[in-house]
Amino acid sequence: MLIPSRCLFFHETTCSPPNLTPRQACAVESAARNNRNLNVFLLFFATGQFSKKSKKFVEILETYDNVYIRRVRLSTYIIDTPIEDWFSANIREFSKNHDWLYKDFHDYLRMLTLWKFGGVALNLDSVILASLDELTTFAGVQDDRDMGIGVFGVDTSTNFGRMFVDACMEVIRSIDTSSYSRYNITRIVTKAVQELCYQRNILSRQDKECRQFMIYPPEKFYPASSDFHNIFLNATRTEEMMKTGKNAMAIHLWKDYNQDAKTDNIAAYKLVARQHCPKIYEFARNNF
Repeated sequence: MLIPSRCLFFHETTCSPPNLTPRQACAVESAARNNRNLNVFLLFFATGQFSKKSKKFVEILETYDNVYIRRVRLSTYIIDTPIEDWFSANIREFSKNHDWLYKDFHDYLRMLTLWKFGGVALNLDSVILASLDELTTFAGVQDDRDMGIGVFGVDTSTNFGRMFVDACMEVIRSIDTSSYSRYNITRIVTKAVQELCYQRNILSRQDKECRQFMIYPPEKFYPASSDFHNIFLNATRTEEMMKTGKNAMAIHLWKDYNQDAKTDNIAAYKLVARQHCPKIYEFARNNF
């Protein structure tokens, strides 16, 4: 069911035995419910068996005919890709930096998936609120200040989409052991766009194609400013929160939300979860 550029991807890249939390399962279910004409993939890179509770979440998610849960073996996933040799030569040195391995390399793998198949790479700490069917090649920034990219997509059916993701992979392949910790996904995407779109004649055909690249502001995928944060944690302001996020395609759940998620103060999040991931919510409501 890997239809090029018609898939949504979630990646769980930790090395520990595979585990799926209620909120992670909610992210997948909400994506499947709101995108019936797209295929939703949850990719696990860890070995071992799911816990009993995680298996139940998997069973619930697989009641949706557009959800596919797959285990990925990294050593074969990179074969015949632009970063195969780069990975083999550098990963041992890179992996000494556990923070980089957990965050930035996770994003490299997400970009690798989009190089292979196209589509949209989403985070497991989110609830998907709307259809993503109209998204093409884009990036969604988390914050207006540092412009950090959290969500991105590639339409490999277009000439620009294909060139863009190829350029991103070339940037990754150029990273060496002296600079890898500085190359997060934001810098990779920025450098690829600059090389494609700003080092050519302004009247060139490529310049016109570059207009296909969209940058979405935080309110599209990350409506979590400090004010929204305060609304989210205040049960008496649930209606205000819903209005704040009504134009968002997703809501992301920051760590400090999750730490208090078992209290009654997270009425707003529970309302969103009940609406957008009802099966998971019904099974795990006491653990949200």
